[in-house]
Amino acid sequence: MALNDAGITLRRPRKHPKAAPAMPADLAAALKKSKGAWAQWQAFSPGHRREYLAWILEAKQDATRARRIAATVSQVAEGKAQNWKYERRR
Repeated sequence: MALNDAGITLRRPRKHPKAAPAMPADLAAALKKSKGAWAQWQAFSPGHRREYLAWILEAKQDATRARRIAATVSQVAEGKAQNWKYERRR
C-alpha cells in the first residue's frame, strides 16, 4: 500500500521469446516445393512456427514424420496455424 500511495509502480521484467528449434532440411524442402507455402511460413509468427516444428520433431518414426510434414505443408499453404481447429471463427 505504501508503494501505491507513493505512486510507485513495479514492472515485471520482459520475457524474451523462446528460440525456435532449427528447421529440418526435409521440412524446408517440402515447404519450398509447394506454391505459396514458403511465403506463408515466413509470414507466420515465431510461436506458430515453433508449434509446427515441435510437432514434427517429436515424431519417433520416419513414417509419422513424413505424414506430419505433408500435413504441415498443406495447412501452411492454406494459412492455417497448427491448432486451427480450436481457434475462434471471426
